Amino acid sequence: MLTQTDAQIYLESLRGPFQTDGFRSFRTFNFEEYSAAGRQPFGTLEVLNDETLMPECSCKLRVEKFCQVILLPMVGAIELEEKGREPKFINSGEALFQLASPDKIYTITNPYPDEPINYLQIRVDDDQFLSIPMSLSGITAEFDLSKRNVLLPVRGYKGSSAHLFIGQYDGRAEGIFTSWNAGHHAFIFVIEGAFEVQNRLLEKRDGLALRNAERVEFEALSNGAILLVIDIGGQD
Repeated sequence: MLTQTDAQIYLESLRGPFQTDGFRSFRTFNFEEYSAAGRQPFGTLEVLNDETLMPECSCKLRVEKFCQVILLPMVGAIELEEKGREPKFINSGEALFQLASPDKIYTITNPYPDEPINYLQIRVDDDQFLSIPMSLSGITAEFDLSKRNVLLPVRGYKGSSAHLFIGQYDGRAEGIFTSWNAGHHAFIFVIEGAFEVQNRLLEKRDGLALRNAERVEFEALSNGAILLVIDIGGQD
């Protein structure tokens, strides 16, 4: 059984908001001007921002240290541009894994003239990548959510401390996630719908941090519910 200290819920309503004319962001963990008790990074998972860009708007992406940035479009597609390089286009059903450098500035753009876009920005502190030249191009991984009721791996850099899995479920469909990281830490994030995870109710954009949980049981409570699992190494 999980003890109270083994799990922490991150409610959608308690995330840190930030907004400008063309950009909106909700921060699950402490980030920039948002700082709250109990919102420290979870293992090597340092950032999980739920971000929206208005039509044809852009925002800058800067990092303070070498890290892995994962961009996961949820509505629409995004472009990521690094000065001097061709922009990368990331569509729904894809995720971009990018090794980011503090001496570079990246620009995220909504390419649509009439529609807002919504995506997750995830950052992982992967020390083992610090010796890899930052000129490496990002990795784009595809996944097919038409395959219902199964968690699909979203493959990024080999050897990373964090591994992503995503799945779309019918109402009352059940699933089990088995962590293979040594620490058995997992962060669960509900993209759409509602789930019961380890006997805890999670609704849209709620998160759940689980420590020492080798086996995670869940059940979808609505049709078309989408779950993201980030399997994380045991660092705290």
